[in-house]
Amino acid sequence: MSKKLLFKVLAALCFIAVAVVWLLSAVGVIEVNLSWLIAVFAFALALLCIIYGLISKTVGTFKKMYILLGAALVIAGILALVGTFIDSKLVLPIIAIVITVAVLLCILAVGGKKWDQGDNENVGYKDYRTRKKEEEEQKNKDK
Repeated sequence: MSKKLLFKVLAALCFIAVAVVWLLSAVGVIEVNLSWLIAVFAFALALLCIIYGLISKTVGTFKKMYILLGAALVIAGILALVGTFIDSKLVLPIIAIVITVAVLLCILAVGGKKWDQGDNENVGYKDYRTRKKEEEEQKNKDK
């Protein structure tokens, strides 16, 4: 199974799990705090996005996008928990830590490479004229 398909299946399972728990809560079978349900859902999707951003073989911009989306979901989960057990004084420092870790993960995920680095910046690159000149010299040498 490909990573992309696995990511989509796990994200869909998160949605289904939250919908089932919400339905059971609405029917009265179980008693669930809605803010906890939102927080768990946000943290689960955040974990999926961050892991997918780290292990995917996509362009660096998309890797960063997945990691930053995961960080935004972590922040949403934290904001959902505000008032339940997180003191409102601790919210901004926690958010700052999450953002800092997300930026560091973005740097680690792409390895400091530019996504738009051209071939002419690579070592040993030969432009069109140089390659044609070498081909002509090779032809003349073979004759």
